[in-house]
Amino acid sequence: MKAVNNSISGVEEAVAKYTVEMFGLTSVVSGKRKVEMELGENVKLTDIVHGLKKVAPSLAGEVIHRDTDYLMEGFAFNINGRFYSDDRTLVLKESDRIILLAMATIG
Repeated sequence: MKAVNNSISGVEEAVAKYTVEMFGLTSVVSGKRKVEMELGENVKLTDIVHGLKKVAPSLAGEVIHRDTDYLMEGFAFNINGRFYSDDRTLVLKESDRIILLAMATIG
């Protein structure tokens, strides 16, 4: 984690780099296999989703709700081997492996 000076407040803020990998439909929609985002401390899933809408805007309306920072039904994050779709309390670390996936259904 590195610190950067916030030019507005003059206070140093910690910045961490988060990497999100995408496979299958999420990769096709975004046109990317991996994105990196620099975000602050205490990052939650909604922060990651908000960042994804900025770096891969084609995900909005297809994978991410346009008006909110939540995934649409049928999509989830795999974080360090566990699946999450809407966990508002999970705090992420820079070292976490974050994968955005379409959840396959067999019926």
